[in-house]
Amino acid sequence: MGGITQAEAKAWASLAALCAIFFWFQMRMMDGWAIVDQSARDLLSVYVVVLAMTTIAGIVIGSIGARKGGGRIEADERDLAIEARANQNERFFIIAAINVLIWQALMEGAFAGHALPRIDLGRLSTLFFLLFAVLFGGEIVKRLSTIWLYRTQAGRG
Repeated sequence: MGGITQAEAKAWASLAALCAIFFWFQMRMMDGWAIVDQSARDLLSVYVVVLAMTTIAGIVIGSIGARKGGGRIEADERDLAIEARANQNERFFIIAAINVLIWQALMEGAFAGHALPRIDLGRLSTLFFLLFAVLFGGEIVKRLSTIWLYRTQAGRG
């Protein structure tokens, strides 16, 4: 197996940063397995901080990669094909996850008196957490797909 490509290294670094930011996010939003009720102002604060952290992480990772690559990150046809496939996997994940949330909301309304555990999508904190988790999940799926595709293609030579 050959060395790690610049694009794969960027995917690894992005994955590590996303996981660290998601860890901070879930620590801010949850107490154990329960989502903590927070005001809209507090949620907006969390939102802005997460956006700032992901933006800064992306800039730092991109600039380090560009510096090592002589000013830019080279992308050949294989890199573009891998990126397109990873983007497609991210889309599939987000579509599936949003459909699960829609299904959950509809089933909660249709079977309101059931004895199963509930996810209260009517609470702003819960809805915010789940939608943001879907976005994080999509990005993580994209990075894992990128890494997987580079590793499998490197193994084939």
